[in-house]
Amino acid sequence: MTPEYLKQLLLPVTDLLTENMAYLTELDSVTGDGDHGVSMGKIAEMIRKTMNELRGEENVAEVLDDLSWNLMNVNGGSAGPLWGSFFEGMSQGAAKVAKDDLDQLKNMLIKAEESFYEVSKANVGQKTMMDAIAPATKVIRDSDENIEVLAEKMASAAAAGAEETVNMIAKFGRAKSLKEKSIGHKDPGAVSFSLFYKGIAIGLQKQKEEV
Repeated sequence: MTPEYLKQLLLPVTDLLTENMAYLTELDSVTGDGDHGVSMGKIAEMIRKTMNELRGEENVAEVLDDLSWNLMNVNGGSAGPLWGSFFEGMSQGAAKVAKDDLDQLKNMLIKAEESFYEVSKANVGQKTMMDAIAPATKVIRDSDENIEVLAEKMASAAAAGAEETVNMIAKFGRAKSLKEKSIGHKDPGAVSFSLFYKGIAIGLQKQKEEV
């Protein structure tokens, strides 16, 4: 995978996050600080900025490592460090030997979940970002399908996982204090990561169309 290929995967992610800032803020205003949309706007801008500053000689692992550090330093509460840990995992996965771009992408996203867990300690069912990340990663681990089919299933699994947070009691963050009152509302972090996987799927489809 080239850095330019990676860029084309991530730019749709930034578009979706930016377009949904108001929606994410609305979700977070119910169960959190009401700043998640703004935080995701900052994260989207940092991803876009890092990708647009590619010089051409970097490898994908280096680009993702730089991006992870940039995201960790974004002033946006816990979102920056959490997204930074995810991209640091992607960097580690990108450095592994892979037979093709699909294999490398799988390595990146599987390692991303592991890295995210090391920082967050969140499990499925606790109304967090992990409720979108884990279902998507399970699809990636279990599927031998072509990259376009895999991407669609991955995005659908993440979206379904985010939707399921409506019925969960929050175990992390400010929403934790609401206890049963957190039921009935989607977790904004899970929704933002469902947008990440949807964006990757869009980027993969665009890459296919341009071949």
